[in-house]
Parts: sequence; structure tokens; C-alpha cells
Amino acid sequence: MRSRSLIVHCDSIASRWRAVVVVAVVALSLSAFSGTGNVAAQDAAQEPPQGITTIGYGVATAPAEVAELQMVASAIDYGPPRPPDPGATPGANEREAVRPMVQSLIDAGVAEDDIEVIVSPAIGNFYGPGGPGVARVDIAIEQPTPERITELINAGIVGAAQEDLSVQLIGVGYGISDCSVLQRDARSAALADATARAQLQAELMGVSLGNPVAASDVPVDYPAALAAYYGPTTPTDVGCSPPAPAPTAGSPISVPPFDPTGSAEVQVYAQVAVTYDFAGSATATPTA
Repeated sequence: MRSRSLIVHCDSIASRWRAVVVVAVVALSLSAFSGTGNVAAQDAAQEPPQGITTIGYGVATAPAEVAELQMVASAIDYGPPRPPDPGATPGANEREAVRPMVQSLIDAGVAEDDIEVIVSPAIGNFYGPGGPGVARVDIAIEQPTPERITELINAGIVGAAQEDLSVQLIGVGYGISDCSVLQRDARSAALADATARAQLQAELMGVSLGNPVAASDVPVDYPAALAAYYGPTTPTDVGCSPPAPAPTAGSPISVPPFDPTGSAEVQVYAQVAVTYDFAGSATATPTA
């Protein structure tokens, strides 16, 4: 009797295990089917929309409220930077060398608190047409104009010459307190430009343009645009624009070059890629 009970009990356990195995197989099958469905759905979602895609370009400008003028003073004679005297504070000689330049700017009406002298090995390793850089002098300007900036540049050049220094790089960055309006206006102009380009494209293709169905930002490559002036020493600090990485190679300045013929204004650029479907159907065929 005990053996018979044991056999019956073992059969019961085996039956339970067979049921568990069957349930597991069914669950795995459903899971695999569900996974296949998810992959198919993802592939369908990733398929590019059919239609016309164009890139629109927009720009918005506003008078600058503030400006930062940067000037790099360099030695005239070519040669390695002069090492500090024993026991001297590193950078003290460089700051003393540009003191006449700073004083000339103060005499031109710049508050001393609005002037900053920057000394760094990155500046000392920069060579312009002459010798190595000595220091960078930054000036904060309220309500800037091209005429005022030019006046301060001339004052800096005259002051630097007193110590046989020359001004090799001159950059100006313009700013305003609120960039949101300019950013919106630039994006609006970019979208309008994309629509105009798409309408022309549809006309040339012989189709009717439909509604916009997708859009994405196309980053503006500021470093590439400025590389023609600076080469590998490309500035990355552009007001009202998102930061963009660039190989600066120890650039002595961080703002765009000063254009004496331009206006003292902030410029914001936007590029937007927009996809439009064809009117009536995304798979419409050309009419001509």
C-alpha cells in the first residue's frame, strides 16, 4: 500500500511538472510573438515620411545692449615668452607690460572695473605676425556702437605701443538681456523659408504640397563659419546661441572678429528641416 501511494504521488508530481512546462512554452511563444510585433511596430515608426523635405533658414537681429571687446597684446620681437624672475609672481610682468594699454582705455572713458586683464600660458603660446601673446584685455561696454568700439581699439593700440606691444587679435561679442524673442523670430523665419522652398519644389515636381508632418532642428555650425578668419583658433562664445563644441587649439579670444563696417547688433540664426506630405495622399504621384 505504501508503494502504491508513492507511485500515485509521483505521477501527480509529474503531471504538475508537465502542466508547468506547457504553460512556460506557451508563455515564451506569446512573448516571442509579442516581441516580433513590437519590432515590427518600431520599424514602421522609424520609416521616413514620404513627401518633400526642405531646410529653412532664418535670422533675427536686435540692437546690442552690451558688448565685450577683447584685444590680445603681443610682443613685436619674435621669440619665446619671457620666463618670470626668480620669486616673482607668474603673470606679473605681463600685467605690468599692458598697464599703459589699460590706462589709455581709462583715459578714453572706460571705468576701471569694466577692464579685465587675462594672463595665461594659452595666450603666451599664441604667435601673431610678430612675437608671442602677452595678455588679453577685455572691456565691457554698455550701449555699444561701432564708432565707440573703434575709439577704444585705437586707444588700446596707442597704449600698447608704449611698451612696444602690438594688438594682434580683436574680437567683439554682442549681447542682450533677453534672447527668447530673437530665437522665436529666427525660428519663425526659418519655418516660413522652408515652406517657400517646399512649394517651389512641389511645383517643379508637378505635385501639390500637403501639410507639414515632421520637423527637426539643423544646428548652425558657428565654428566652421568663423574658421575662415581664425583658422584652428575658432571662438565658441556666440551670444544668444546654443553652445557648440569646436577645436579651439588654445584660442586667445572667445568672441567673433570685430567688423568695423557692421552694426552693433545681436544676430540669431535658425535652421529647420521640415517634411511635407503630398496633398490628398502621402503616396500621391506627380501630375506631370
